[in-house]
Amino acid sequence: MDELAAGRQRMTRDEALSWNSRWSVGDVRLIGEHLDRTGAEQFYRTASNGSVTALDAAGRSVMHLYPGYITFAKDCAPPELAEADWKTGLELSCFQRRGDATAEADRPLPVCPSCFLALPATGVCDDCD
Repeated sequence: MDELAAGRQRMTRDEALSWNSRWSVGDVRLIGEHLDRTGAEQFYRTASNGSVTALDAAGRSVMHLYPGYITFAKDCAPPELAEADWKTGLELSCFQRRGDATAEADRPLPVCPSCFLALPATGVCDDCD
């Protein structure tokens, strides 16, 4: 079995372009243009269905499609991203930034004023109720 294909499901180009139902018509057009530009011919969906990998005729990974953005292999990035030092990518219309996880963890827990135990999500102390 092909090492790349292990745990992945082969897709057609049309299946790859319709993989995320939240992509706008503009997103699909943009993705299609980059698939053409990079010479993508083969497509694989990860076993978790978290992304789609696009490969060129030589079997080299050239693009990754994610629900809210696309990334490129460094030498396959569009000209406006070619100078970026990090893994280059473009946000799509449905892109949503994740909240700052450290801010949530740093927030002090609400405490019961009577017994000083942390309150559950209901805001009502289980011991003093």
